[in-house]
Amino acid sequence: AQRNQTVERTSAAASEKRVALVIGNSAYKSSPLKNPTNDARDMAAKLRGLGFDVIERSNLTTRQIGSTMRELRSKLTPGAVALIFYAGHAVEAKGRNFVIPVDADVAREYELEDQAYDAQQWLAMLGDTKGKNTQRVNIVILDACRDNPVSRQWRSVSSGLGRMDAPSGTLLVYSTSPGKVASDGPKGQRNSPFTKSLLRSMQTPNVPVEQVLKEVRRQVLVETKGEQVPWENSSLIGDFVFKRQQ
Repeated sequence: AQRNQTVERTSAAASEKRVALVIGNSAYKSSPLKNPTNDARDMAAKLRGLGFDVIERSNLTTRQIGSTMRELRSKLTPGAVALIFYAGHAVEAKGRNFVIPVDADVAREYELEDQAYDAQQWLAMLGDTKGKNTQRVNIVILDACRDNPVSRQWRSVSSGLGRMDAPSGTLLVYSTSPGKVASDGPKGQRNSPFTKSLLRSMQTPNVPVEQVLKEVRRQVLVETKGEQVPWENSSLIGDFVFKRQQ
């Protein structure tokens, strides 16, 4: 009976639909970043190798972020695994986390509403497309929180992102803990410490995603000498493994 259950799970995994949206924003007019486009390119390649249908985008403007969300939504079915990976600038203001497009010209905090993208909309869209499938797995990975000198001047903005609650069936992954800044990576490095560790750990066969993230946390802690602590907020009900291998 145990062997039959294992065969059934393996067969289900082989037919599992996986869809991902991968975004890397580097080319900011103010405070450009060197690694997010590399992070997105490498993550997209890795996810394709792991069976994901990937929408890959770099250096998105405000208008383009909205259109890519509609493209992702069109590919999702109630039983599909949905993953969003974002690398670039993001800020928290008044309890909301905003992803910053490369064309944003945000001199004042109140301009975020019109020129940035509220990350809560991602969660709302994923929840809306999940339907009644309680086993559906949604994963949102934010390698954001890079230091932004403009936002430092704003009164109610913290250094990093604020905590968001994960809706049912969702795993939220942050490259660093709330209110902290994540490293873009030392000079000469292609990827951020977080993305580099995640790319490596995703390759370990048959390891649940929760264990993968624990290993990422260990690696980033060592590389950043304890300065950066990745964390996650999970309400997953279904199981998920990046790389299944018999």
